[in-house]
Amino acid sequence: MECPNIGDISFSQTSLDAIEDLKRRKDLSNALVLFSGAGHIVNIFVGRSSLNTVYSLYSTDFELLAEALTDIPDIVKNRIETVAYTTYLNVGDYKEKQFWQAIYQGCRLN
Repeated sequence: MECPNIGDISFSQTSLDAIEDLKRRKDLSNALVLFSGAGHIVNIFVGRSSLNTVYSLYSTDFELLAEALTDIPDIVKNRIETVAYTTYLNVGDYKEKQFWQAIYQGCRLN
C-alpha cells in the first residue's frame, strides 16, 4: 500500500493521546522481546552448575521461545490496528481520518 502525503495536519487531543499510546506500546513490545530473551538466557546459565546448565539447555524449547518472541510484534500490530480504527471513528477532521485510515492500513509513524 502506498502511504498518502497528508500535508499539514493539526491533531486533536484524541489523536495525540492515541499516538502516545502507540509509541508506548511499541516501546513496551521492544522491551518485552529483549527481557524475555535475556530472561531465558539468564535462567539457563546464571548460578548453575555445568550439569544443571546442560540440562537447562536440553530441556529448553528454543523453537517455542522463538515463536513466542516473533508473535509479540503481531500482537502489537493488532493493537495498533484497533487503536487506529477506534481513533478514526472518534475524530471529525478529514485529514485526521485520512491519517488514521493510513495507519490502520499499515503506514507507519515517522
